[in-house]
Amino acid sequence: MEGVEALERFIQKLPEKLKKAVELTLERSALHLESELSKIFKTEGRSHDVEWTPLKEAYLKQKIKKGYSEKILHRTTTLAQSFTSKVEKEKAIVGTPVEYAVFHEFGTRKMPARPFMQPVLEAFLSQNMPVKLFKQALKECLKK
Repeated sequence: MEGVEALERFIQKLPEKLKKAVELTLERSALHLESELSKIFKTEGRSHDVEWTPLKEAYLKQKIKKGYSEKILHRTTTLAQSFTSKVEKEKAIVGTPVEYAVFHEFGTRKMPARPFMQPVLEAFLSQNMPVKLFKQALKECLKK
């Protein structure tokens, strides 16, 4: 009888444990994506096999002359340091409040695209990270 009662208690607590596992997965997914965005900026795309178009020579000279970084997408580091995440209910939102980020991601008539969000998300999905993170979180929640 004790085994049946233990099973009943386990089943009763299961929805709460599943909910907690989903919350942990979302939190960890958001943190992982933030970390990967930081990495792609530090490596100028190379960490995610992206070839960012080099800066035009004239623009590069102008940046250096004004004391800015030589790195691509690092004039002031505002964009590189702006990524945040927010978890609410059953979703995680990862992004940047920097308005010009979209121009770098997709390019303009005068500026080539230097994508960072899409390669990070594609790697996250192709590496099956949501499933891996959920399995890890579920194991932890079931042990408690």
